[in-house]
Amino acid sequence: MLTEHFVASIAAPTKPNTGVTKDAGVFLHEFQPLAAQRHVFKKSAAASNGLAVSSSHIFTAQDGKAVVHVYSREKGNQEAIVPFPERVHSIALACDDTVLLVGGESGRVMVWELCSGRLVSTSTSHLQPVTALVVDPTSNFFLSGSSDSMIHVWNLASILSFSPDSPRSPIHTLSTHRVPITGLACGHSSTTANIAVSVSEDKSAMVWDYHSGQLLRTYLLPEAATAVTLDPADRAFYVAYADGSLQTLSFYDEMQQSTPVDILRDGSQSHRPVQPPPTTRFNAESQKLGGVLSLSLSWDGTTLLSGHDSGKIASWDLAKNNFMATLTSLPGPVTNLQFLTPTGFPNAPAPKFRIHTVTKPRQDLSMPMSGNALVPPNYTWNVEFTGRISVPRISAIDEPEVRKSDFEEALTHASFPMSMLEESLAELESWGSKPTPTTTVAPAADFLSLSESTTAGKATAAPSSASASASDDVKALKKQLATLQRIQKATFSQLSSLREENTYLLNKERERARQVQKRGLSNGRGDADVDMDDAVTSSESDASSEEDEDTGSGDDGNRTD
Repeated sequence: MLTEHFVASIAAPTKPNTGVTKDAGVFLHEFQPLAAQRHVFKKSAAASNGLAVSSSHIFTAQDGKAVVHVYSREKGNQEAIVPFPERVHSIALACDDTVLLVGGESGRVMVWELCSGRLVSTSTSHLQPVTALVVDPTSNFFLSGSSDSMIHVWNLASILSFSPDSPRSPIHTLSTHRVPITGLACGHSSTTANIAVSVSEDKSAMVWDYHSGQLLRTYLLPEAATAVTLDPADRAFYVAYADGSLQTLSFYDEMQQSTPVDILRDGSQSHRPVQPPPTTRFNAESQKLGGVLSLSLSWDGTTLLSGHDSGKIASWDLAKNNFMATLTSLPGPVTNLQFLTPTGFPNAPAPKFRIHTVTKPRQDLSMPMSGNALVPPNYTWNVEFTGRISVPRISAIDEPEVRKSDFEEALTHASFPMSMLEESLAELESWGSKPTPTTTVAPAADFLSLSESTTAGKATAAPSSASASASDDVKALKKQLATLQRIQKATFSQLSSLREENTYLLNKERERARQVQKRGLSNGRGDADVDMDDAVTSSESDASSEEDEDTGSGDDGNRTD
């Protein structure tokens, strides 16, 4: 049976509630098929954007403290209290729930590997606390929003690298907002066409192509939005306001329906703000829900949950933009809501590994122990594999083939597809390219900068030198690729010629064997008789040649005499 749950957290108990366990701060509810509370976790006061849930654990950033509480979903209790060097304002999970991103008060993001305890810190690119974090579906990038109105795009693989030369500064800076960022949401696509949405206290919502740092569209809102969430199919996004109302902002509005061109990515339309019609806004004034602090969307995108400062959690029918019901009433403001992945699908893939115990951060694993080894010798990754490790299939009998990915097929093929190589080179080239005019990039934060500068002159020279170095590397890779392609073409041509020659020689040998066999059968004799006749014929021809020689020499003698 299909089952769907959601997790809610409150900032702090503000009113007595006899139906709630004392000191409860995190609540696990079943949404369908039976709406009911299933479990509670005590001693937690989570701040906004301070909740992260995996299949095995729940993480909550404590409001106004430098502490993250870790709860075990399997055991149903608190597993650890993890201190950090500064106050934590936001958290998010990445890399199949094995990495926790922690937004600090100083403006940096700390990356904590849950299975090893390694803690890596980014550069302090934000001027104020990091209030929002969101990870894209591939876990290659994540976005951070701050009270300084800036949004940074980071490369997670570069930050997790053990190389000391790996850059840990943002690759793009989105700085169109003018006041603090209140919410971030990332699309669900795994391609480079994925989008992100940001809302701010300046009464605006902006849609970004975060891979290139380009602003796609700006929406002018009637009030400052307090929360935002995206549709599962990225067709629209929903914002919430402090008066308890909600609003639907569809990408397929009247302007988009009137033209076959994708206006969302039309550069000529990006500078034109869009003001959504008032009919897209809806509320339930009779319910006295209070201001909305958090939003979460169901798996099928038909039901929206809203958490209010009154402690109520309301459900909304998005097809009709109507209030449906109040699911529960908690003893404090609902600062976070998160739907969990549904369970009960018939052929759902099982998780590859399980994390039983979270490893607390260790500062000695942040950098390599020696200059030669990239991985510290005391680095361990503690997980339990739930099934067999993926290995090539080896069998002496015919078995049905298992579908491989395009990359796996390319690895075992004689050559890589040109489209895959060109796409990879284009991505490498885009990393070192200059930002578009519509994007404002911080002067001291550029991707692929190989060293951090200490003076103002070096700070401006490092990005240009890094960009030139990246461009030279791409050109060198293209030359090597062209050389390998020429060698491959010549090799394939030689192999084809040798194959044709081999086929020709084999055919000639078969033809000679057939003729010898046919001649022996037509004479009605075996191989021995045929050989004897050949010998006799050879002897007679030798004797006749000797008589001719004798006769010729005698004639010569007579003429001489």
